[in-house]
Amino acid sequence: MKLWTQAENDLLASNLTDERVAEKTGRTPAAIRGKRQRMRALALKKLSSPAADAPATAESETTPTTFEQDKENVGATHWKREYDSLYGKYQTALKQASVSDQLVELAASLAPKSYDPRPLVAQSPRGAGSNQSAVLLLSDTHVGQVISPDQTLGFGGYNFATFLARLKRLENAVTSILQDHTTTDTDELVVCLGGDMIDGALNHGAEAKQKNTLFCQFYGAGHALAQFIRNLSAQVPKLRVKCVVGNHPRWQNQHKMPTDNRYSNLDAFLYAYIQALTKDLTLVEWTLDKQPFSLFDVQGFLFHLSHGDHLRGGDKALGIPNHAVGRMVSSTNQLYGKHNQASPHYYLLGHMHRGIVLPHARGSVIVNGGFPGLDGFGLMNGFSPVDPSQLLFFVHPKYGKTATYDIALKFADTDAPAPYEIPGEFDCV
Repeated sequence: MKLWTQAENDLLASNLTDERVAEKTGRTPAAIRGKRQRMRALALKKLSSPAADAPATAESETTPTTFEQDKENVGATHWKREYDSLYGKYQTALKQASVSDQLVELAASLAPKSYDPRPLVAQSPRGAGSNQSAVLLLSDTHVGQVISPDQTLGFGGYNFATFLARLKRLENAVTSILQDHTTTDTDELVVCLGGDMIDGALNHGAEAKQKNTLFCQFYGAGHALAQFIRNLSAQVPKLRVKCVVGNHPRWQNQHKMPTDNRYSNLDAFLYAYIQALTKDLTLVEWTLDKQPFSLFDVQGFLFHLSHGDHLRGGDKALGIPNHAVGRMVSSTNQLYGKHNQASPHYYLLGHMHRGIVLPHARGSVIVNGGFPGLDGFGLMNGFSPVDPSQLLFFVHPKYGKTATYDIALKFADTDAPAPYEIPGEFDCV
């Protein structure tokens, strides 16, 4: 083991750092620190002993230490520093806890006495509040469309029997909500037929054949929807039906939806047929017109109903035509403002087969779901898959749109017997 020379001892006694002394002597910083600690301990011992004034021998000053001794000394220094650090943090934590306790005690001392429990409040009788109207969006049933599971990765499936089952589930859900979920009386039910009620004769793929004839679609949808409206009309004092046509039931020679005579459409024929089938229902009020948009009032709020195929672009995956919606609201506000009339509060649409709600200054833009669910067109275009659904909400005379129900149709019992009777010979698949 290398002995400590006098020159090294002089460097150890200087003000140089351990690292600088290590550089000059060729020893490690740890060895320098250990040697200096021993020198300080020896100096303290001399001061405290009777023979403190006696000169130290060169041998005592230069007695070498072992590696284990140096290692032990370095370790002791490290843990001393860790202890000092933790002790400081512990003292800080004690001070903070003390301050928190004092604040809690002060807040408790300033608080009043504990409040006594309130007596039980008697439940208000049903109908004690303002009456409301219910609005049902019914669109995109696509009666006649056939979706095969073996062409949609096993995830899709739709046909006429599925339509009937889902329509019955919708009827049962609306009935349950009107009877059991509301705390006020419902003045009326407004049924908004938003178009694409039948699938028509057009296809996204030119080679795809028509699965169900137009007569089959028209006749089956007409009788099923007439019974649906008849059954719901028994739940409310009045049922109003508002209609717009969709883009699917347009005539086969029309490449796109026309801007003139838009009402000349198989949806319009279907509505007239259902109106005829329900003509003896005195509580049902129909509105059939030639306008591309249906405008009507519910509890003092103006509604704007359209199919929604006039809105294009936007986010393809989410199916939200942001810019087109903005243009529609802006241009409609300008149109009404030009004629010194209040613009619509609520815009109701279908077409996109997914529930969307977008707010605007006077209300909101509300997009309805659809009946079919995933089909080949949506699958191949990468649209986000959404479950079949329809929308019901209430309208208050002061607060506007209130309680809202997204009615899921995927839980319909397709194995149950047909819920609606289609008279005569009928072979729609």
